[in-house]
Amino acid sequence: MAMTHRQRVENALALQETDRIPYSMWMHFPNRDRHPRRLAELSLANQKKYDLDFIKFMPFGMYSTIDYGIDLDLFPGYVDAPVAHKPLIENIADWDKIRFVSGKSGEYAVVLEAQRLLFGMMNERIPFLQTVFSPMTTAAKLCSPAVLMKHIAEDPCRVRRALENITATTVEFAKAAVSLGADGLFFATQMSTRDAIDAASHDAFVRKYDFEVLDSVKGSTWFNVMHVHGANAMIREVQDYPVHALSWHDRDDGPSMDEVRTYSDKAFIGGLSWGKNWLGKTNGEVVAEVRETVVRNGGRGVILGPGCVIDPSTPEERLQLVHKTVLETARS
Repeated sequence: MAMTHRQRVENALALQETDRIPYSMWMHFPNRDRHPRRLAELSLANQKKYDLDFIKFMPFGMYSTIDYGIDLDLFPGYVDAPVAHKPLIENIADWDKIRFVSGKSGEYAVVLEAQRLLFGMMNERIPFLQTVFSPMTTAAKLCSPAVLMKHIAEDPCRVRRALENITATTVEFAKAAVSLGADGLFFATQMSTRDAIDAASHDAFVRKYDFEVLDSVKGSTWFNVMHVHGANAMIREVQDYPVHALSWHDRDDGPSMDEVRTYSDKAFIGGLSWGKNWLGKTNGEVVAEVRETVVRNGGRGVILGPGCVIDPSTPEERLQLVHKTVLETARS
């Protein structure tokens, strides 16, 4: 008998066998993702079309910066995501502008409404992850990772006061998402790589606030995912984070799943390349990525997914190919 979507994910998180590899694919929906109903409709349509085992929700990548006053440049069409018109934080004194904003109003309310609408549209309750950015990631989006680290070196107390406000907002949003039914957080960090930060600063400015957010929902979720974005990811350093699965650029930047398995007992989400890298692969290479991931760890503890977001211009044929190969590799 075939497993439900939730059963597949639960078994994978417990490092147990599944009838087929659980999987999901996610991408942004530029110029359509700030309308709550449209974001909900597009998310559910993808789940149904490809029989995805969970929905990784995709509010646009700058959502956590809007209520602090950042301005965006938008682009025509449905491929290019909005970017900051200019940094909100340019000099060290600008951090004083970062006050607490509600994680349940403003742009956060838009994301929560999209989540609420999506749940109302589901016939089957599909596992759902709300995307939450780490406090240091939101801070970096207000300027840049390099400027953020420069300001920490110049005036750590000033930056810390801003981070405490960002963290309080993030906690309120995370708890609201869970209260609306999210099964967990897709907790995304762009500041847990050796390219961005040293170990001591990571402990003091990343890890400290990450734990505040994750601990705030720890007893209410069963499917928290830590996504470490970027090359030279600190995968070993986040092993004790209170999450159930790890996601990183395993296919494109490493380390490989096989290497991480030597020191990790968490489930892994990955196996597929992502972004422009994936667009450059042949269909044969895509099939090989899926098949190779299926046999990882003896078929236990692995959920197939992209190392990060799939490019919105990816042809539907490629997404259908992943679905077809997933079905072909199911246990008989």
